[in-house]
Amino acid sequence: MISLSVKTKLGFIDVDKEEIINFKNGIPGFEHLKKFSLISRPDTEPVKWLVSLEDEDVALPVVDPWIIVENYSLTLSEEALAELDYPKENRVLVLAVVDLHSENVTVNLLAPVIINLDKAIGAQLILDDARYTTRYPIKARV
Repeated sequence: MISLSVKTKLGFIDVDKEEIINFKNGIPGFEHLKKFSLISRPDTEPVKWLVSLEDEDVALPVVDPWIIVENYSLTLSEEALAELDYPKENRVLVLAVVDLHSENVTVNLLAPVIINLDKAIGAQLILDDARYTTRYPIKARV
């Protein structure tokens, strides 16, 4: 394994090259950034951090959406599956971006970040699902 030491918004982190998540289209608002790493910190659990390896000022707080909504569900379109290079059904990680800057902390359930764990390919996909919103309030369970 080849490890890199990268300066991020969370400080210097060591990242194995195999753990770099490639977003070929970037993330909405950060389309120019393609390489990210998922960082866990004990002091922020269950919130994890999707940190850019190309811009030290970009780190997105993310959380497992099933912690917020127990019956959260999504269906990936053929286009989304292609963008993720057709992941195996049980080899995807689904995360929701947390908005810590609004008056009330919210989570974006309408546009989850999906990661193909076998190929380290990620995408933030916008669902066509009226049940979810980009500003779903987080309850005290988190």
